[in-house]
Amino acid sequence: MSSESLGKTFEKKTKMNKNIVAALGGVVLEAYNNTLYGYFAVILAPLFFHEEMGIFPITGSFLAFAAGYLGRPFGGILFGYLGDRFGRKISLTISSLLTSIPIFIIGILPDYSSVGFLAPVLLVICRLLQGIAVGGDYTGALIYVAEQKGIKNKSLVTCILTSIGFFGASIGVIISLFFSTSMIFSGSWRYSFISAALIGLYISYLRSQMDESQSYTQLKEENNLEKNPMLASFKKDKKKLFACCVLGGANFVPIYLATIYLNLDWRGLLCFSTEGILINNLLMFILGGFLILLASPIIARFGEIKIMKMCMLWFLVPALPIYIWAYHNLSIASLTAIQIYLIIGNAFQVAALSCALPKLFPPSRRYSGVGFSYALGTALLGGTTPLIASWTVKVTSFLWAPSFFLFTLALLYGVAIRIIETPSQEISH
Repeated sequence: MSSESLGKTFEKKTKMNKNIVAALGGVVLEAYNNTLYGYFAVILAPLFFHEEMGIFPITGSFLAFAAGYLGRPFGGILFGYLGDRFGRKISLTISSLLTSIPIFIIGILPDYSSVGFLAPVLLVICRLLQGIAVGGDYTGALIYVAEQKGIKNKSLVTCILTSIGFFGASIGVIISLFFSTSMIFSGSWRYSFISAALIGLYISYLRSQMDESQSYTQLKEENNLEKNPMLASFKKDKKKLFACCVLGGANFVPIYLATIYLNLDWRGLLCFSTEGILINNLLMFILGGFLILLASPIIARFGEIKIMKMCMLWFLVPALPIYIWAYHNLSIASLTAIQIYLIIGNAFQVAALSCALPKLFPPSRRYSGVGFSYALGTALLGGTTPLIASWTVKVTSFLWAPSFFLFTLALLYGVAIRIIETPSQEISH
């Protein structure tokens, strides 16, 4: 091979790597922001919610957390349409740009003592707008990477992208830990949101320099773009939309049970400090990230569907006995056992689904189908996980009641896997 050919090959690979890094950036930002709010929920609760509103402050803060997920299906529709009609690059660029606005506003938002009832209203609106902005970002990044030509080991690259989300969450925990120490002055949490907004603007710039995906370019050249991709998906892909919705929610439930929800028990039952809880969760996110990378060669050998079936059984069979044992023998070791159990299943589940998602829908409506249904699942199941888990305990008076939620989800997960077992769409270029 001539030096000129080597130079062109190197330049092409460098450009492809830059494209992938730009796509990954939004995934990091999304995970960072969600984790940041999740861990600042306790700090923000008394600042933006008051008991005279007829709601416990921490409940109000969790509702605002859930609002960020309730906005995602609308974002899935909007950015799915943009991605299928005008290109993956445009959709991803606008998504990260718009994400920065509500994040910045949260950073400068006046609290309840300053503007009263308007404070929680504005906070919830910002979370809704943030949810809309990121509604199709993660799935869009997965699709963009899957549609890249020349990647030898796509399962590895996809798992790297997915693990980046866990490591982005780890950054959120580290920032939360820093701003929760007694050494930092009151209100300093605002700087973490403002800095995240600036990072979002930079990621938007990087994405504006990306190449368009080969699949979209081919569709456009052949004049095969759908006029209304979301409507076409509703007409032709009803079962897969349902399956993707369930699978999207299933991706978030175990990790939020292991971290955000269990944080209440770490604090309330074992009297852990905020710093101790954050360090614990940091270790869990790091463990999850490395397990996702470990899943890559296993997925390459056995296929994503088999791994997803194993994860379904993992959450279906031992959930109840593990939870009952842990809370009947309450200790640091028992709660840690629940966390590790949840993280192991979640990591392999997330890794396998990330490889499967882009194959579920034809390229002409891929962004819309995956973006909307996955976002709807995260809204109905993922963002509401802390609330649902708390409700199960309140209704049954059993501390181990969240295992019922996990068990039920595993049954739905099995139905969803059955639906997508049919031959997948090829990723064309």
